[in-house]
Parts: sequence; C-alpha cells; structure tokens
Amino acid sequence: MLIQAVKPRLVPWALIAAVLLLTSYGIACVISACFDPAHSFGLGRESRLQLYWWAIAAGACLVVAHVTLGAWKQMAWPLYGLGVMVVVFMMLAAGSSLVPSIKGQANWIVVGPLRVQPVEFIKLSALLGCAKLMSGAGFDARKLHHAVLGLMVAAVPSALVARGDLGSGLTFVPMAIGMLYVAGMQLRWIAVGAVLMSGVAVVGVMALPKDGYQYKRVQAYLHPDEYALTEGYQTQRSMSAIGSGQWLGKGYAVGDQNRLGWVPEKHTDLILAVAGEELGFVGTTVIMLLFVGFAWAGLSAAAQCRDPTGRLVITGYVCLIGGQASINIAVATGLMPVTGVTLPFFSYGGSSLLGSYIGLGLAISSCVAPRRMTTTARSGSYQAL
Repeated sequence: MLIQAVKPRLVPWALIAAVLLLTSYGIACVISACFDPAHSFGLGRESRLQLYWWAIAAGACLVVAHVTLGAWKQMAWPLYGLGVMVVVFMMLAAGSSLVPSIKGQANWIVVGPLRVQPVEFIKLSALLGCAKLMSGAGFDARKLHHAVLGLMVAAVPSALVARGDLGSGLTFVPMAIGMLYVAGMQLRWIAVGAVLMSGVAVVGVMALPKDGYQYKRVQAYLHPDEYALTEGYQTQRSMSAIGSGQWLGKGYAVGDQNRLGWVPEKHTDLILAVAGEELGFVGTTVIMLLFVGFAWAGLSAAAQCRDPTGRLVITGYVCLIGGQASINIAVATGLMPVTGVTLPFFSYGGSSLLGSYIGLGLAISSCVAPRRMTTTARSGSYQAL
C-alpha cells in the first residue's frame, strides 16, 4: 500500500510540538531581522515568504506522513541515486544561468524567480539510503566492513556536496554516525572513525586552493584579527551583536546592530545574532533548550518505533537537525569557521524549512508504521535509545 492512516495515538506529538515551537520562534526572529514598518505588523518581504513557506512545508509534511514507510523503503535507492545525480549536475553546470555563482558558491538551482537549494533534499535521500542499507537483512554494524559500507553511503553525497559547500557536507556526518550507533556499531569504532575523519578534514583543509574562499575562511578562524574586515567580518559582527545583548537583550525588533544592518546574513546564517542581541543570553538559551527538547522527543519516538528502518530514519533525522544546529551555533559564536549552514526551523529559506518538515513527515510515517517482525540475528544488534 502507498497511503496509510495516521493513528493519533502513534503520532510523536512531543516531536511535533518541539518543531512548531522552534519554527514559531524562528519566524519571530526572521520578522525582526527583516522588520519593515511600511507593512502591517512589520512583515517585510522575506517574513511574508517565510510564512508562505511554512504553510507549504506543513502541507508537505502531512503528505509525506501519509505515505507508508514501506513505500519510502522502495523509493530509498532511486531517491538516493537521484540525489547523487543532482549534485554531479550542479558541479558540471556551476556558473551557468541555471546554477549561478551566488556569493562565491554555486549551491542553488535558479528557475525564474524560484531559487532552490537541492542539498536540503539530498540529505534526506542519503538518510533514506542509509536507513535502507542498515536495516537490510545481513547488515551488522558490529562488523567493521559493514560499518564502513554504511558510512560510504553517506560519504559519497557528503564529499560531492563539500566540494562547493563544506558546511552542508559536514551535516551528513552526525546523521550517519548516529544511525550506525543505533544499528549496533560499537563506541570504540565510532571513536576511531571520528579520529580518522578529523585527520581527513585537516588534510582536506591543507589541500584547499590558497586563493579559494573556503581556505580564507579557515584562515579567518585561525587569525581573526587579520581578516576582521574581510572573511572574518561575519563572525566578528555576530559575536559583537550576541555579546551586546547581555542577559535580557535590547528588546524585540529594536536591536541597533540588527536594525542598522551591521550583521551580515542576519536573517539566514546568522539569525542567532539577532536573537542574541534582542533577547539576550536568556533568549539564546531558550533556543538551545528547544533543540535539546527536539532531540529528546525525537530519540524517545525512535525508541518506541516498531520498525527497525523507521527507528533509523527518526534517529538520522534527529542527528541531522541537531548536527546542523550545532554547526550553525558554533559558527555564530566563533567556535567554527564560517560555513554557510542555516539554523534549522529558524533561518529564512524555503528549501531549508521545506526539507526540515519533509524530514518530520518521514519521522511521523515511521512512528505510525505497523510493527515489522524480524527473525534475523541482526535485529538483536540495535542499541537501546
């Protein structure tokens, strides 16, 4: 069957509540960042578009949730292959009118007035591919070669994406590791993998073209004073805005650094700076607590999921969102080089919001899926959440 009934008692209401709270808070921050007194309630163009995208994303979530998990399993490899092909196409078409270079990056497909960031959906295709593989008969994450194979499924699109968008490429990593752990991978192998990936990252940074923007961003992180007015400007302004908010902030929609436009990318990558300046330490703490609540609700739903594939889907979704949020917050507070990663549910952007809500739909579909009876030895390898 393709369509399923969604029984209310099986729906992860706590996860949905966390997502709605995060989105509401995020839209409030976008409205402040794009405040326009010429329009009712100060709703600037981006704010209105974000509200429209929220409605579209909610509708997409409902549709995805009503598609059976079995159907998503069948579509997993075709969607994964499509995602890889889209990345390759964007690499080949980079710089064209269809995939133009915007602020040094060719990460968008532009068709008329519509601008789509495909990586937000490629992450989900990789998520489905990993879940399909790791829940398959014969897969045992306790075996090293199986674990490596699972990592490779995520590593292929991750490496392709990272060539032009390092930050988005990094978001595949926590997703894959979290899914492997739930599938039974031992912690010592996770530690070894983390060390190896760190080494690969260092080598990758050293191999970056010295005149490329990614290399300069890394240098700006290592030598912030030397790049304060160039590649390090975003981080400097973000940290200044967050620090100026102190404990309780300057007040909603009245932050001077926000209103005067001193914070670049304030409605997208650095939306946290707006919250920090206007709502202070308390406001940013609430954001982090909401993401913690999201993770707790998601992992609780995964623990109660009756299907091994669904359990992996929910875990991967939680780790994907949590990892991306951690990267964004680290960038905004100067703990990482600028990567251009949005804050899920907060940052302005239709692709980001739509992708996050489609992921929520997949999680709901997994929760309401009928119990799958498993008789293989592999089923005993799943970790308790």
